[in-house]
Amino acid sequence: MPSSDANVSESADTFPCPLCGQPLHAGATECTKCDWVTGYRHPDTLATYTARDVIACAVSVIPGAGHIYKGHVKAGIAFMAGSIIIVFFIGAVGMVGMGFQLFLIPFYWLWVMIQAFFIKDLNPHEVPAHID
Repeated sequence: MPSSDANVSESADTFPCPLCGQPLHAGATECTKCDWVTGYRHPDTLATYTARDVIACAVSVIPGAGHIYKGHVKAGIAFMAGSIIIVFFIGAVGMVGMGFQLFLIPFYWLWVMIQAFFIKDLNPHEVPAHID
């Protein structure tokens, strides 16, 4: 019986690795055999969207303006210049062909707006919790 008591106390101080089953100590934060770490497949926070994200998307009616609003100035200027080039070349090709190429412009425009919504905000402005 003493050997079974030793096994019970020994197993109470360990737990199996969720990925590979390797016995780990009770306070272990990572597995020595595989890539498991504490918090694996459990994101700390879910994505939250702010009013600045919506504003950046709305301002992106002018492609690149939303990126500049969020602090990505070089990317915003690149999208503005790219929009001019794309409209010119797709417009020129659309006039020669049947015009189906002109449908690419709204897709590009929508893509820039969606990216402005999801891109990280480099200029976060804190909103006070309450206004007196």
